[in-house]
Amino acid sequence: MAESPSWRNGLRFVGVLVAFAGVVLVVVAVQPRPAALQPGDTVIVNADRPGIAAHNSPAVAMHPRRPEVLVVADRIDTPEFSCSISRSTNGGLTWVPIELPLAPGQPNCHSPDVAFTATGELLVLTTATGGRFNQPVGVWLQRFQEERAQGAPLAVAGPEAFHARLAAQGDEVLVTWVQAGPAAAELPLGFPSPPNPILLARSDDGGRSFGSPVQVSEDDRLVLQPTVLFGPDNMVVVGALDLGGDRFDYEADHGGQGGPPSDEPWQVVAWTSDDQGASFGPAAVVADGLVPPSRLIVNLGPTPGFAWDLGSGRLYAVWDAGRDDARDVFLAYSDDAGATWSPARAILPRPGAQYLPAVAVAPDGRVDVVLYDRSADPADVLAEVTLASSHDGASTFVATTVSGTAFDSRIGFGSAQDLPQLGSQLAVLSEEDRALAFWADTTAGSVATNIQDLATATVHVTGSQGPRWPLVATGGVLVLIGVVLTWRSTGTRSSAPRRLGEE
Repeated sequence: MAESPSWRNGLRFVGVLVAFAGVVLVVVAVQPRPAALQPGDTVIVNADRPGIAAHNSPAVAMHPRRPEVLVVADRIDTPEFSCSISRSTNGGLTWVPIELPLAPGQPNCHSPDVAFTATGELLVLTTATGGRFNQPVGVWLQRFQEERAQGAPLAVAGPEAFHARLAAQGDEVLVTWVQAGPAAAELPLGFPSPPNPILLARSDDGGRSFGSPVQVSEDDRLVLQPTVLFGPDNMVVVGALDLGGDRFDYEADHGGQGGPPSDEPWQVVAWTSDDQGASFGPAAVVADGLVPPSRLIVNLGPTPGFAWDLGSGRLYAVWDAGRDDARDVFLAYSDDAGATWSPARAILPRPGAQYLPAVAVAPDGRVDVVLYDRSADPADVLAEVTLASSHDGASTFVATTVSGTAFDSRIGFGSAQDLPQLGSQLAVLSEEDRALAFWADTTAGSVATNIQDLATATVHVTGSQGPRWPLVATGGVLVLIGVVLTWRSTGTRSSAPRRLGEE
């Protein structure tokens, strides 16, 4: 009995269908998949410390041997200048405060920074403020084992030391600051005429003692907010904002009141040392001709972000410039330890302001930039927090909104003078498969209360991926099966063998 034509047609249909499915699977499986960002829930770091404080300007550090242990420090601007230090032992899910002892003559803490030594000892750097205009009265370094303070705070710098920051590598600790002249004590919001240089002090014993400071910047520069980084091969880089000819902001001729910004362009600059910070060469210009986005108070001014990819040797810098809808976050990089820099490019050019970026590099070289973003609000008032990530050396970025809800960017210290502060910086910590963003969130505040909470969220990162070879193989097998079935449907067979001589 011969196979029926309908049976062969059905077999042919199944074969074509299976082969087609295999081809589709192969085509899909060989396509590269772009990087993906998946933000988690927002966590309020100071949720156990409710009140009317304005928490902002976070700095974060991760334990070198226990990555689940994180420490974040923040500045408090209202109702009084202060700071808080918080510790997590579960990767940022929950936080508890660390009590910071104050030395005699240290009336408070402000503008904190944190770092870990190679042995896991926590270092907390703070600037105390006081006097007639709440100017800096000194900079202190406190060492911790776990959450316990070790010894008394160590004085690193004296009065009028602004914008102190630190970096640690092994037992080496570097501290930088802007050393304003004595006349700064009589200026409520600005710096006196230069020189007010950046200084750097170095410790070889984990911050137990420091040598005499060396001068980093040139005398005539109007520099703010230095950041210090360790690099490869004894390299040290200090980056900062340079106000150029903008004495209007530098000397606070605006009296701390809002209004049109200066027309004098700013710069981002960097100095490099090849002897572990013992001496520095002349400044290299990272970016020039920056349009000032707004008036500023120099002690609370914006901090350009810097991060070093120690694997590739590439050094990154981020900042914001421009006004209103043209206010964007820019990035440049250096492949020669800060001597020369690439042309600046906007990371996410959008309508609405993006500002106060921070940058970090993951162990696999991924570049993460976190920033405030008002592009979703036509009125350019409500801010969100955006994380932009690059897996190709900052050539391209993917981005996602990190904060759960938009919040009012007009809430914060200085709001009554139309100079509201969301702080001087954000923070981002980059690991191989995630990034942690930290920011000041005003959801619980108003212009009357100026409440800012320190918020954080974890963003899970999936890098771009090439062909999925198991699926390619499966698709190939389906194609082969489909071809065999189609071929089988074209053949003719009887149900029994013919005998010799039968027609």
